Parts: sequence; structure tokens; C-alpha cells
Amino acid sequence: MEIITMKKFWKWIGIILGSLILAVVLTGLFLYNKYIGFVDYPSGGILSENQAKYDVVFYDLDLTVNSTEKSIAGCVTIKLTSLADSLDKIELDLFEHLIVQETEMNGVQQKFTREKDKLWINLNKSLSAGEVIDFKIVYHGQPMEAKLPPWRGGFNWSKDANGDDWIGVSCEGEGAKIWFPCKDHPSDEPDSVAVHITIPEPYYCASNGLLRSITFPKSGFRTFNWVTNYPINNYNVNISIAKYDRVTRQYTTDLNTTMPVVFYVLPQDRSKADELIDMAVDMLTVYRKYFGEYPFANEKFGLAETDYLGMEHQTLNAYGNKFSYDIIARNKFDQLMLHEMGHEWWGNKVTVNDWADTWIHEGICTYGESLYHLDKTGENGYHEYMQSIKRRIKYRKPIIIKRNANTSESYHMDVYSKGAYLLHSLRYMLGDSLFFKTIKEFATDSAYTYRNRVVTEDFIKLVKKNSPVDYTKFIHNFLHTTELPEIYLRKTDEGKYEISIKNIDYELPMEVKTDQGDSRVLLGANPVFIRSTTEPLIDQKDWYLKNIKKENM
Repeated sequence: MEIITMKKFWKWIGIILGSLILAVVLTGLFLYNKYIGFVDYPSGGILSENQAKYDVVFYDLDLTVNSTEKSIAGCVTIKLTSLADSLDKIELDLFEHLIVQETEMNGVQQKFTREKDKLWINLNKSLSAGEVIDFKIVYHGQPMEAKLPPWRGGFNWSKDANGDDWIGVSCEGEGAKIWFPCKDHPSDEPDSVAVHITIPEPYYCASNGLLRSITFPKSGFRTFNWVTNYPINNYNVNISIAKYDRVTRQYTTDLNTTMPVVFYVLPQDRSKADELIDMAVDMLTVYRKYFGEYPFANEKFGLAETDYLGMEHQTLNAYGNKFSYDIIARNKFDQLMLHEMGHEWWGNKVTVNDWADTWIHEGICTYGESLYHLDKTGENGYHEYMQSIKRRIKYRKPIIIKRNANTSESYHMDVYSKGAYLLHSLRYMLGDSLFFKTIKEFATDSAYTYRNRVVTEDFIKLVKKNSPVDYTKFIHNFLHTTELPEIYLRKTDEGKYEISIKNIDYELPMEVKTDQGDSRVLLGANPVFIRSTTEPLIDQKDWYLKNIKKENM
């Protein structure tokens, strides 16, 4: 009987609690896919002919938020570059219940039409390729209200324990069109965004990037003026409003510069904030070992306490985990914050061009959690955590179902868990040196980051470049099918065995344990013959998702 030491006890407690948190998140994801989804207001999909003809450079939001009426009012100024000649109209996306009052360019009103969730602006002149214009849209109304945030998004008009307003926005699946006019497609991120939010005193509005100023437009009100100078996906543009206290730490980068780590926390939870924000600084330090420096070090890492579970809003991660901690190496850590923070690299810095490739955001981010376990608990803790991820895989549909997918089509549970397992398999296949080099290169090379969005093929080409063996077929089968390698272990005689994988036309390196010890064997359709007085054990550490079938055993 194994004696359970305190060290093992706390390790297992941490794994169990972490698995429970992951189960809650994935159950929510399952519910929105099965029962709700983004069916009515999905984001992305096939880029329209008109939207392919222009590139958004800048959004400037200037809005007043009215919690009593659950409404917003103001204007959005959009700067764009024409990518084609003779562009005389602009197609934008905007929730149909938001009312457009007027549109203007250079002080001259432009005609516009509405068609459900589309806003068409008819320009009073045709644009040439390369021409840059600014136009303003004045609008107001009640934005979509969140029903099951963050999985079914919209505005959260909540109250905190003191009865004060507590307002947030989540719209990963629906896109930012639910609250401001935009080009709602992942292929086009603005280079920067300014957000000006006017609210009653003493409320505080947190948003992306840096707070440039607080102004006072009239008695009893103040305007928070934020700006981010990094490219940002529309759904990550965010505001969180409450009577927040602000708790700050300084994070020191690899270049020995400092960056603020800020937690916008409800006053009643102020006493809990120090512990959480110290965890955040530690997590940032661990992640940079594997993925490079925090991507937005010129601005901040922010957390805003929210009335919904969480979301990876760039430089302002939503935090609604209610200070529910797991245990790792006998220390507390917050599983939800760890996951959302990982998206600052995978989703916010490395961003897909097509929601079909969502696994790059969610799968690599989920795998990042296992690297945190590796850093804190070593190889055993890493493998135990990967087993908890493996148990979540459903195999109901391929990770990539179709190209030009919208959010309703692309999001399902396996983009998280099975997507993470692809990275786990590649770690063994490439070996640690090449694997970690490849992941860091994907996260830091300018060809894949910030203004340059990616697709799965970019990842495959990078792996191929860095690996002496071409694993393209393996990656393709992993992402585009639900089929697993079928490993056949057949006893041919006493002490003799043959091993093959019948359903693949390539070879996989796999660990086989015999009475002589462990060896790395290339397995494929052609049988490999093994001598052993004991039954060979194949891939004991579960580097691969697979089925093993035995004959004559």
C-alpha cells in the first residue's frame, strides 16, 4: 500500500481542484454550443466583397453609459484605408437595435442605410486604392444584454454587494458589433483604439491600454480617456465599470523596464486583492520563459473584477473566479487567471485570420497551463495535468471543421483540450530543444504576431522548418479528423512481438518498453518486430492519443 505524503496530498488536491475549474469552464462552453451558441449573431465567416476592399486602421469610441436606461449614446470615428479603386460605399456591422442618427465625413453628412445587423454608408465620393479617410457615426440605444456571459455575450448590467452599478461587456462569440459599429471579422484588426467613456461620479471605467486622462464634461460626471497603441481584435475592446479600487504591482521585464500590473477590484474584495495580484506577477514571469516577454509591456497587464467568469480582453482580463484558488506545489494559484493571461500571447499577440483556426488561441493557451505545472511541479505534475486535459476530449468533431468559419461553427470543447494535446504530442516528437524553440518562435517572430495574423498552415510550416522530420500529415490528421492511430500489438511467438499502425501512411516515433528497457521506435504500417520476455508497453506516458489493439495475447 502506497504511503501518501503531504507533498503528494497537496499535489493531488491541486490537480483535482484544477480539473473541477476546467470542467466548469468547458461545461459552460458545451452549454452555449448545444443550447445557445452564437447562432443569431456569430462573428467572422466569409469576408464580404465590400469589406475585403478596405482595412480599418483606428476606432475612436466616445460614449456615455446610462445604467438606469441600460443604454449607450455617442459616436464612433473610424479611420480606414481603401484597398481598391472606386470604393464608394462602406459595409459595417452593427446590432440592429442600436439606432444610427447620422454619419459624416469631413463635416459633411453621408447617406446611410440599415439592413438588419448591417450599416451601409454611401460615400459622397469614390475612394482610390491607398486613400485614407475618417468618418463618424453618431448612434444610441440599448446594446444586447448578456444572457449567459461570457458564452452568450452582451452588456452585464449588474449590482455589487453594496447595490452599486457593476457593468461589463463580453462579446467573443458575437463580436463588437453588439455595441459599436465595426468591421466584424478576425482578419482585420485596427492598429490602435481610443475609448472615451462618460459615467457618473464616483464610478470608475477600466479599459484597454493606458489611461491618458480623466476629464469632467459636466457636474457629477467624468470621462475616462483610454488608448491602446497595439493591434486589437474587436471583441477584446472592453469597458468594465464599478466603484473600483485599484491595486497595483510593478512587473520587471527582461529588459529591466517596469510595467504596471493593475487589479480593478470591488471595494468589498479589496482585502483579497494582494494575494491575487502577486500570483499574476509570478505567472507573467513563468509564461515569458516559454513564450517570450509579455506582449503589451508598454501598457499594462490588467484585471477587472467582473460579474461573469472571465475573458481575455487585451490588457484588461475579465476576472470573475471569486478568488477560488487551486493548489500547486503547496501554493495557491488561480486557474482561471492563468488561462486568460495565456491569451495575451495566444489570441491577442498571435491572432488567427479565420475562426476556423481557433485551436491556436484556445489549444496553445490551454497547453500553456501544463507548462505552468511543468515549471512548478516538474515532469510528473506536467503529465498528470495533461491526463486531466485528455479526459476532456470528446472526439465528436474535428478541431478544424471548415475554412472561413464563424464563431458558431468553430467553437467546441476539443479546440481547447485536443488542441492542447497536439502540442503535447509534438513535444515528444520534436524533443524539448526543438519544440520549445518552435513555440517561442511562433510567439515572438514578427511574421506571426501583432499586425500579421496567422492560419494553421503557418504553424505547420514553422514546425516543418524546425524539425528534421516532416510531421505535416500527422498534424493534418490530428486537426482535420477524429480518427486516432490504431496500434496493433501482436504476439507472434514466445518472446516475439510485432507492432504496427495500420491506419496511417507515415511513421510516428513512439516509446516502447520491453524487458531491455525503453527505446524510441518508428511505428507505421509496416510491422516492427520486437523481442521481449515481457509484453511490450507502448507509449506509457501517453504522448499520443491512440487506440491499442492486442492479438494472441
